[in-house]
Amino acid sequence: METLRIESIAYRGAGVARAADGAVCFVPGTCPGELVEAERAEERRTFRRMRLARVLEPSPDRLAAPECLLPDGSPVPGCVYGHARHEAELAWKNAQLRGFLVRQAGLAGAGERLEEPFASPAALHYRNKCVLHAAPRRALGYFGEDNETVVDVPSCPLSVAPIDAELASMRADEAFWRYAVPGSEVGLRWTEADGTVVWVDRPRDRGRRPEALPDLTEQTPILGRMRVPARGFWQMNGAVGGALVSAVADLLREAAPARLLDLYCGVGVFGLSAAKAGVPRVVGTDSGRDVVRAAGENARDHGLADRARFECADVARAARRLLSENAGPGGAVLVDPPRAGLDPNVVDELLARPAGLLLYVSCAPDTLARDLRRLCAPGGYALRSARLFDMFPRTAHFETLCALVRTR
Repeated sequence: METLRIESIAYRGAGVARAADGAVCFVPGTCPGELVEAERAEERRTFRRMRLARVLEPSPDRLAAPECLLPDGSPVPGCVYGHARHEAELAWKNAQLRGFLVRQAGLAGAGERLEEPFASPAALHYRNKCVLHAAPRRALGYFGEDNETVVDVPSCPLSVAPIDAELASMRADEAFWRYAVPGSEVGLRWTEADGTVVWVDRPRDRGRRPEALPDLTEQTPILGRMRVPARGFWQMNGAVGGALVSAVADLLREAAPARLLDLYCGVGVFGLSAAKAGVPRVVGTDSGRDVVRAAGENARDHGLADRARFECADVARAARRLLSENAGPGGAVLVDPPRAGLDPNVVDELLARPAGLLLYVSCAPDTLARDLRRLCAPGGYALRSARLFDMFPRTAHFETLCALVRTR
């Protein structure tokens, strides 16, 4: 057992401390300033993972009773900040983002360009979608820390109330357990227009085309109603997702580009909002057939098909052609890649064929920082602004919007 003073909070939520022998220690479930007792859980060459045993001197940011707990008192998998005030969590995440921009991306003045974070109105019950995993002995929940063991989650404190109610109803249904055999993935998605939709992907169906589901109707602040495939991507925190769309539209109104290239466009929410905000020509591309089909239908629904077109293509392969058509001071590019960040080929093409404005929407600050280090090298782009959007309260994750302008 070691006594440690927590100095800061690392990305992914563990407290950082120095042991008496100088070793860096990571202690989950702690707050900066706290004095704690912790035991070694894993020894690495350059650091130690610790297990919190007791808080000797609690921080004012520690909640009297933790949120996001399972019936046995353990945390819900992924809820790394359930022990702390939401306001403190947001401040820690903003400090993490600043660190990624300054240290990992190498942008010395990035702290001055970091805007106030947008806070989620709710720290709990905000998720409009969840995917659970079925396991033996009627376990249904999320993967644990080993990414293999399914931790049974009778009720998810992050999901909206209708999803939680449907989850309780499913778990009490014998027919559900006969159908959702171990190894199945169970998806639940809620919209105000459609209610809760459920699907079950069973192991024997893997590799086949999944069961067809009707499109759902989501809401966005600029366009209103949008078609979204039930399995298609949509931000899981509606209030914060809407604020992000509005922020992108505001940046594009200010820049007034003649054209926008929307890479990883999904169902077209950013591109079509840009067209609605006055961008004369929008081209979007994504590798998902269902979302591109929905993007085209959304363009027609909103009377924007003459100004916005969408194509299904591998973004890395199509980047040169699309960026050649869009290059120049009158062009803007928006990228919203998955957690892995931009394909290196996309970064190459963005540098070879720079646009006047590049907007980067990211759900992973580590890959964002990796890409910004290349994009903002001499002769490339300069960071104009960065802002954190509190898309995933209580978890380690957050969304970032960066605005870059070309320097040549």
